Amino acid sequence: MVAVETERRRLVLVAYRICGSWADAEDVVQQASIEWLALPQPADNPAGWLTKTTVRRAIDALRARQRAATYVGPWLPEPIVTPSGAAPDEAIEHRETLAMAFMVLAETLTPPQRAVVVLRSLDYTHAEIAEILDISPSAARQHQVRGTRRLAAAGYRNGEPGLAARTSERAVEDIAVSTAPLLEAFLAAARDGDLERLSSLLSADVRAYQDGGGKVRAARRLLIGVRNVARFTAGVAALNRSRRAVAFVNVNGAPGAVVTLDGVRHVLSIEVRDGRIYRVFDVCNPAKHSTLGRRDPVAEADAA
Repeated sequence: MVAVETERRRLVLVAYRICGSWADAEDVVQQASIEWLALPQPADNPAGWLTKTTVRRAIDALRARQRAATYVGPWLPEPIVTPSGAAPDEAIEHRETLAMAFMVLAETLTPPQRAVVVLRSLDYTHAEIAEILDISPSAARQHQVRGTRRLAAAGYRNGEPGLAARTSERAVEDIAVSTAPLLEAFLAAARDGDLERLSSLLSADVRAYQDGGGKVRAARRLLIGVRNVARFTAGVAALNRSRRAVAFVNVNGAPGAVVTLDGVRHVLSIEVRDGRIYRVFDVCNPAKHSTLGRRDPVAEADAA
């Protein structure tokens, strides 16, 4: 088990990038660990064997979720929630788990495309990816080309968090500087029911996703446009004004908040473009709150 324990942190992060669920990622690595113990003799390259097995099991988990296709309302990835004010190196590592906005766009990819895009973002060569996925290097390149085209068509901008192999400390600081004030202003305007102020914070192309999974009351359709997003946000806040609590946190390495409305917790994060809020992500499905209350789930994966 020494090899598994040494690699666990890295493997969970790779699996999370591919399947979009922290709980599933931990299960995937646990399954890989069981398969490792069942080997008649240790592999010559333990890290390589564990990576290959983890990636393939993560693809299986992603395909199983997609086959089920019975999810109620918009689907969002399970957020990684950590305390605000984390050390820069911790924020960078969490940011490298993939920005929430990118994780949403990655849902447009096929499982092989997603795996290739993720592995290329981690500096794996096409030859290494071909070995992991049991395909040819040319097929790996083709998956990457098609995957990046799909991402661009879905709205991904080159240079935004997600595809970069590494996020610099400066980039993390820039994201925090641009995001935190807008998030705070957004929550304050919602609390005050100030539709004009809310509207001024939103991009003309804003979209808001609320993932309740059918377990709590939530919008079952994507909210599109300034008017719809502002009115819905203000309306929800008005219904819960006396039963509201806000705690600022980091969500996938960027400023976010846990907003509690009448006992229901909402993990809120935003994407900023050109100085305005371009995307709003609200994960209120309690089944996706496995990282809430854990000081640092990434560090815990290392210690598991």
